[in-house]
Amino acid sequence: MWGSRQGPADVVFTNARVTTGVAGRPTQEAVAIRAGRISGVGSHADLSGLIDARTDVVDLGGRRVVPGLIDSHIHFVRAGRNWVDEARWDDANTLAEALDVISRAAAARPAGAWIVVLGGWHAGQFAERRPPTRAELDAVAPGHPVYAQESYTRAFLNTRAMAACGVTGAGAAPDGGAYEVDTTGEPTGVVTGVPAFNHCLSRALDFDVDRSAESTKALVAELAAFGLTGVVDMGGRSRMNIDAYRPLFQLHRRGELDLRVRLFMHVFGSADEEEGELDAYMTYIRPGFGDDLLRVVGIGEIASARWYDADGLEQVVLSPEEREQFARMSERAIRLGWAMNIHGVADPTVSQLLSVWEELDPELRARARLAISHADFTTPETLERMRALGVGVTVQHWMTVGAGDLAQVLGEQPVRQAPPLRTMLDLGMKVGAGTDAMVAASANPWHALHWLVTGVNRGRGPSRDATQLLTREEALIAYTAGSSWFGGDETSAGTLEPGKLADLAVLSADYFEVADDDIPAIRSELTLVGGRPTHVGAAFAGLTAQD
Repeated sequence: MWGSRQGPADVVFTNARVTTGVAGRPTQEAVAIRAGRISGVGSHADLSGLIDARTDVVDLGGRRVVPGLIDSHIHFVRAGRNWVDEARWDDANTLAEALDVISRAAAARPAGAWIVVLGGWHAGQFAERRPPTRAELDAVAPGHPVYAQESYTRAFLNTRAMAACGVTGAGAAPDGGAYEVDTTGEPTGVVTGVPAFNHCLSRALDFDVDRSAESTKALVAELAAFGLTGVVDMGGRSRMNIDAYRPLFQLHRRGELDLRVRLFMHVFGSADEEEGELDAYMTYIRPGFGDDLLRVVGIGEIASARWYDADGLEQVVLSPEEREQFARMSERAIRLGWAMNIHGVADPTVSQLLSVWEELDPELRARARLAISHADFTTPETLERMRALGVGVTVQHWMTVGAGDLAQVLGEQPVRQAPPLRTMLDLGMKVGAGTDAMVAASANPWHALHWLVTGVNRGRGPSRDATQLLTREEALIAYTAGSSWFGGDETSAGTLEPGKLADLAVLSADYFEVADDDIPAIRSELTLVGGRPTHVGAAFAGLTAQD
């Protein structure tokens, strides 16, 4: 038993299978919570000294308890703006199921209201192995404009949406976008390119601070139902600006934020404004600004659009001027105590970023908290350089929808090794797991955990090679203790140990015992953040926070 006997517990959860999140530590029977923190972990007998007449003792009926999940790379703020206005195809296994989602949304919304499916799916996940046609979208929502975006590859519009967006025979796509046409030159309703997506979404989605605060609150509730207690937000260049943060801060000021949110500040302006933007953040905000629920911690994932390599197919070559700019940004950030987490998918991109960090003053570099987001196609040599610098990596299951498209360009073998998870862990690197949700992938952490341990891609394309898979324990640790490092919370969260914050989830099924194919269906029956319930399932109806 590890615990404190300085006072009775507020609550003791017993008759459980408690996974502490510490590698190799045996499963325990009970966990005690006092004043929002873990006060003991062990057998029921071990914790009996922490129980008095004021202690609630809750029998979990043999359920699995795990540390609260932490998504180390998610676009939470952006998704929260319009979450209540979206329809989702994350769990649709057939095109018929996807179309039924649209049909039900149409029945629930007033005529003329937009129906938007904003990423998290790929046509390859459907049994039919194809996306919907315009006629099918028209049929299930005849009175509504419908926009369904497949990751960042393409979007499908019905006839009403085409008219609303000006996607007509005479329409011209924004620079960087395209409207697909048929053999007669007529638009099909398929659009590609981020500028074209944003053009349509600017008509489909409104931004109102009060409504977006409620929308963000609804998103938090859905994440809590998965067992998530924390997220590391990586900004987002598309559909984002500084005002996008207002709903989140409003929710926090009202005392209604039930999730630990760690913010990385992201550039939004043009290329010649980027360094000035980051300088402004670092002048007026200090890292650590906030509290245990909402805190600003770093710079990223995009510090400059000029060295952003998207899905790894973009060829990035840093000019001498860009290298100098990145060095200046990095040096100032590190001196002021900011973490940095920079997007890099392809090995050449990651290698160039590392070469800049390697040239920094060693004493300065030793104080740094540096990370790369993705690192999917890095070589063992590049990973060794990352390890030597203490650079961590956040990995996500966006490959479940992107593998097929990448394999067509790169070939199957590189995709089967991406990302090289086993190599990373064997090198002793810091690895945090997440989703890259909501557009690139589903926010469901159990989809991501399934992919980490099986390598199976839901969309088209090859699955990850068995040599790069993780065990279930390793994957869970990456999603808890591993992720906590990237938000600066490794001493206070990520494991169930005395003194740490009481962030945990009681699972609907035992993650360590269910079949692989059943992992994505796991949910939380009870989620606590700081000992306070943020999601209460039917099995624990009536359980309330301690006074």
